[in-house]
Amino acid sequence: MRVNLIIPSFYPAFVYGGPIFSTYHACNELAKFDDVDIFVSTTNANMKSRLDVKINRWIRLNGFFVKYYNETIIEKLSLKLFLNVWRDIQASDLVHVQSIFNTPTPISLLYSKILKKKVLLSPRGSLGEWCLNNGSKLKLLWLKYAIRPFLENVVWHSTSLQEKGEILRVFPNACVEIIPNGIEYGRFQVSNELSKTNYIKRFVGIDSKAEKIVISMGRIEKKKGFDVLIQSFLSVLSRYPTAKLIIAGHDEGELTNLLSLIEKLKLGQSVFLIGSIAGQDKIDFLANADLFALPSHNENFGNVYIESLAAGTPIVASVNTPWAEVESAGCGKWVPNQVEDTSNAILEILSYDREIMRNNSKKHAEKYDWINVGVQFRSVYKKLVE
Repeated sequence: MRVNLIIPSFYPAFVYGGPIFSTYHACNELAKFDDVDIFVSTTNANMKSRLDVKINRWIRLNGFFVKYYNETIIEKLSLKLFLNVWRDIQASDLVHVQSIFNTPTPISLLYSKILKKKVLLSPRGSLGEWCLNNGSKLKLLWLKYAIRPFLENVVWHSTSLQEKGEILRVFPNACVEIIPNGIEYGRFQVSNELSKTNYIKRFVGIDSKAEKIVISMGRIEKKKGFDVLIQSFLSVLSRYPTAKLIIAGHDEGELTNLLSLIEKLKLGQSVFLIGSIAGQDKIDFLANADLFALPSHNENFGNVYIESLAAGTPIVASVNTPWAEVESAGCGKWVPNQVEDTSNAILEILSYDREIMRNNSKKHAEKYDWINVGVQFRSVYKKLVE
């Protein structure tokens, strides 16, 4: 079966974070099946620039094919995709559209309806209550006029039971399949062991001691709740005065506010924002910390939570994420993203035996290996085509 995956941006546009990695790895895994042919229709968008790739024609990439349509107005519109993606859809047995609030989505849904193609639609967390209430005020109109009219042949894909509930709140009659994001589990098993002093020297660039190291990672934006995390760290310092909070991630408009908060709370010697990290640096960053905490306001999945667990580091996640399971698995806490709840959860996890938490974390993460996720996607694809 030939699957046309339509997504506004794609590998190597890593600036967009988790969805780029998860979609790329899903394509890699699906390409290993003899009965699945993946053709990705996307654009060369890369936030404020364009990817340096060949455009408007199919390129072979790791066993599947990609066509990067030129982005006419960056982050807004690809006229080439708008006029030509119908050919990609026509040649396919199934269309998999990812994203909601992007211009390729309604045009792809329209063409699919006209050509009578079955569609799997992945909202990627964009239908969460927090997401709908923030950003553009036109989101509800977009859903009503640009999405709802074209849902006749659509099955929805959610990455968690929580996201399924978010979809059904907006579209009560939706048919929803749950397939989680995955992880290259084996890659996160290889890390360089660092003492706390060497860890701080490597990632912060200062000579300092720390009894405990708490970390976080994600795009530096309001949705991630980093302000809640920073405020909660005051209570952590009352028990562990030399503890450090280190936050990694690309700024998307919130960095100045967070730096001001750190200065206001006089946490300049305890809290650090270090920018983006990737590759082996990212794995070492996750594996050698005592705890990962991200009190996000909304996540449909949150790849970085499972990456931390795979590296052996327990997590504190907010109830606005789908990670309630970490409590029963003995590798984290799932709490309201309020300052007191977050600080109490951090302190509780820090009091546990680190090696037991490491083993529990790795064991729980293993089921999210991409091999298992690829099998689930193939199964859903086959069901829809048949």
